[in-house]
Amino acid sequence: MSDVTHQIVRCFLELRGFRIWTDWRLGDGPRFYVDNPNPVPSTVDKGFLFYPLDMPSVERAAVAVRAWHGERLYPSVIEANPSLTAAFSDEMLRSAEEYFQGQPYLKLLIVSEFPVSRQPRARVIELLRESPVDHVMEYPALLQDLLNRVDVSSAYTGSPVLQTLRILKRYHFIRNQQLEFAFPHDPEAAPLPQVDTTSTSESTGEDEDET
Repeated sequence: MSDVTHQIVRCFLELRGFRIWTDWRLGDGPRFYVDNPNPVPSTVDKGFLFYPLDMPSVERAAVAVRAWHGERLYPSVIEANPSLTAAFSDEMLRSAEEYFQGQPYLKLLIVSEFPVSRQPRARVIELLRESPVDHVMEYPALLQDLLNRVDVSSAYTGSPVLQTLRILKRYHFIRNQQLEFAFPHDPEAAPLPQVDTTSTSESTGEDEDET
């Protein structure tokens, strides 16, 4: 698989415990058909916007990737690129139905990242809901989950992607990030430590202008 974007998605799915079959036949990028041998029942309804912590309860899914990393996924990008909302074409759905032998499955679309502003973000979700997609996941959430799972003390000799991420973490080019907000279904985030803003000059009695 030459596209590193798809390699990263595959690694994410594998580390989440999914068995994967890659469908190369459709011509516009691979699709992943995945099944979970040990699904975890969940009493929480899955929202349209999916997070890594939603994955353990998924039994089967067809996964398409449209993560164009050049910009955020604004409504104008979707409207100008019909191929994005057509990721789950009739041909692809027939292929997934054949693979899953008629068993129910989720259709998961992975995209770059949504706008921050509320109105364009809501419009993007509205446009994606009009396509044959069950859930959408933003690429940064997937990538952060993968980074969190890479162990610097392990050697991933069979995976260039994981080995590269491991080396970057080992030498502190990548650090575990403190997310700005907790994902839904996450345990409540621990409070940030309080920072003492008292100036050094006040604590020592020295004048700030003194050299």
